Amino acid sequence: AKNTYTLLPNDEEREIYKLPDFVKGMIDKKLLGNKTKAGFYKKDNEKKRYYYDYNVQDYVEIKKPKFASVETAKQIDDLNDRIKAVLFSKDKGSQVAWNILRDMFIYTFNRIPEIADDVLNVDNAMKWGYNWELGPFEMMDVIGVQNIVKRAEKEGIKVPEKLKTIESFYKEENGKTYYYCANGEYKELVRKKENIKLTILKKAGNVVEKTSEATLIDIGDGVFCLEFHTKMNAIGGGILSMIKKSTKRAEEEGIGLVIANESKNFSAGANLAMLATAISEGAYEDIDMMVRMFQNATMAIKYSKVPVVSAPFGMTLGGGCEVCLHSDAICAYAETYMGLVEVGVGLLPAGGGTKEMAVRAIQDAEFYGIDVSNLIFKYFQNIAQAKVSMGAYELFEMGYMRKGDTVTMNIDNLIYDAKQMVISLANNYRPKKPLTELKAPGRSVAAAIKSQLWNMMVGNYITEYERYMAGLIADVITGGDVTSGTIITEQYLLDLEREKFLKLCGQRKTVERIISILKTGKPLRN
Repeated sequence: AKNTYTLLPNDEEREIYKLPDFVKGMIDKKLLGNKTKAGFYKKDNEKKRYYYDYNVQDYVEIKKPKFASVETAKQIDDLNDRIKAVLFSKDKGSQVAWNILRDMFIYTFNRIPEIADDVLNVDNAMKWGYNWELGPFEMMDVIGVQNIVKRAEKEGIKVPEKLKTIESFYKEENGKTYYYCANGEYKELVRKKENIKLTILKKAGNVVEKTSEATLIDIGDGVFCLEFHTKMNAIGGGILSMIKKSTKRAEEEGIGLVIANESKNFSAGANLAMLATAISEGAYEDIDMMVRMFQNATMAIKYSKVPVVSAPFGMTLGGGCEVCLHSDAICAYAETYMGLVEVGVGLLPAGGGTKEMAVRAIQDAEFYGIDVSNLIFKYFQNIAQAKVSMGAYELFEMGYMRKGDTVTMNIDNLIYDAKQMVISLANNYRPKKPLTELKAPGRSVAAAIKSQLWNMMVGNYITEYERYMAGLIADVITGGDVTSGTIITEQYLLDLEREKFLKLCGQRKTVERIISILKTGKPLRN
C-alpha cells in the first residue's frame, strides 16, 4: 500500500492506500493474519469466527447477516438478473454492494486509456486474471450505464463528463459485437474461429428449435449444438425431450451433435425438486415413467446414427455425468468436476449411469483379458462413494473418460474443439449396435462387495443405510442375482437399475436425504 501510494501521485483515489492507524496498531500487537492465527479475522477452538472491530480495538463475534436482496438473488439462475436483484433492492446489503460497485465503475472508467486503450482488455483482464464472470464494463452494461450515472449524481458523486454521453460499452449489430475504445469509437470484436459463442449465434438467427429448458443451435458445417438453460442446468422432462428431438434432427439434417452450454456449470444433474414432489405424492408410476424417459434419452445419445460429443465443464454431476457417459466422445474443459453423486440423496444413478459402468467393466475385462471383478470394484467405489473428479484428467483414471476423449485448456475453445471431434468422427461413422450378449459378473462378485460393506459398517465407517444403498448398487453393477458368466442384455441392466432406483424412492431415509439437500444444500448421512 505504501509503494502504491508513492508511485501514484496523480491518482484521484490515492488516499485509500494510506494505512489507517488501527492497522498499524494490529501490526504492533502481532495480529498478522494466518501466521499468528489472528488478523482481520480469527477463529477460536469452537470454530466461532470473529472480526477485528477497529472501534473497540478488539475481536467481536461475527453474526451472519441476512439481506432480502441476497436471498432473492440466490433463487435466480441468470447472472444479469442476479446483479439487478442485488443492486435494485432497498436493504442495507444492496446499498453496500452499490456503493462499492459505483466507485469501482467510475474509477475503472477513468483509467481508460491510462491502463488500456479499450474496455475489452480491462474486462478480459478481470475475467481471466481474477475469475470474474463479468468485467466491470460488462457489468455496467447489464445495470445500464445511464442508470449508474443518474443514481451516482443523485447521491452527489462526481461523474466523468464523457461517461454521461455513453449508452453502452458493447453493441450488437447484424450478429457482430462492437466494443468501446478510448477515442470514443466502437471497434468490431473479431473472434477467432475457435471461439464459438452460442449467444451470438442465437442472435444471428441460428436457432433451430427452442423450448424453455433447452435450445438446438446450428453451429455450422452440418453440426448442431444442444444447449441446456434451466436453473443449474438441472435435467427435467423438457431437456430429455429435446435430447431425443436433437439427435433425430442431427440424423436427418446434419452430420453430428454437440451437447454444450455457456453457463457456470455443465449440469448439476436431474431435477431433484420434481422427484421430491412425486415421491411425496406417492406417484411411483410417474417416477417410473420419468426414469424410463431419462434412460431413453441417454440411449438415444448412445445409439444415434450420427456422432454425439459432450463438452462438460465445471460441475457435471449425476444426470449431467450420465449424458456425457453415453456420448461417442467427451471433450472436457480442464476444470471439469464430474461424478455420479446420487448416493448423496439416497439414490443410485438410474439414467443409465450404473448400467454404463457395468457395461464398460464387462467389455474392458473381456477385451484386455483381465478379471472383471477388479474393474467392478473400482467403478462401484466411484458410485458408492460419490467420487467427483478434481479435474478433467482424473476422469481417465476414474473410467469416465477413455481413449479418444480429449481435454481442452481454454474454455473459449471448448465448443469449437467438440465440433471438430464431431466432424472427425463423422467420417466413416458407424452407429453402435444394441448390446445383447454381456457376461454378467454375477452374485459372487456382489457377495464379495457386500462382505466388505458389512465390515465397513461394523467398523463405523458407513451407516447401516449406506450399506443398504451400496448393496443395491452392487446388485445392479454385477448384473443381479445370476451366476457369473450368465448372458444378459444392456436393456436388462437398465431395467434392474430402474427397479433398484424405485425401491430407494420408497425409503424414508432417502426422503430425508433429499429434503436435506433441497433445504440446506448439504448432504445428510443417516
